[in-house]
Amino acid sequence: MSDYSISLVPRQSTYLNPEAKTTEILKWLVAIDVVKPTISDCILGSEGGYAVSEGAKLIVANPTRLPFNLRNNGLEISTNRSVFDARGNGLDELICPLCVKDISGFAYEFLAPWATGKTDSITCPQCGIGSDIHSFEFIPTWGFSNLGFTFWSWPQFTDAFLTDFEYRLGCQVDVVCQHL
Repeated sequence: MSDYSISLVPRQSTYLNPEAKTTEILKWLVAIDVVKPTISDCILGSEGGYAVSEGAKLIVANPTRLPFNLRNNGLEISTNRSVFDARGNGLDELICPLCVKDISGFAYEFLAPWATGKTDSITCPQCGIGSDIHSFEFIPTWGFSNLGFTFWSWPQFTDAFLTDFEYRLGCQVDVVCQHL
């Protein structure tokens, strides 16, 4: 079995004060026993994460698929400007909001100005017009922000949890499913 994750990413390139929001969201998730309160070696990478806990059964669509028996089973939090892509799930379509053309076949250099923080927009290589990156349609979904919450090996979340998560963030989120 290969690794997979679900990332919840604000639909804002620059989320104001991401560290404070990280603390708030983490306190909430610990309070409802979704994740353990201490950092452990439960994610891919060296930074550590917050392992799955019993309360997670209440926020996922299929609780029997929670990764209690897997090493990579935790929450990873990012406060760096990042592209949360689908990795092995690829990019089937990338639709420009203006010309409505699929630009997924172009090289991805047009993402570089966003990734380096120079702008919150990307320029369509087809029509040559720039638009906010969140107005483009990525299929499957990708996320773009300086804040992201990645749950390693978790099943899909319930709609109620996603609604509550968005409420606590104060904005919509992109749900990015990644397969390595």
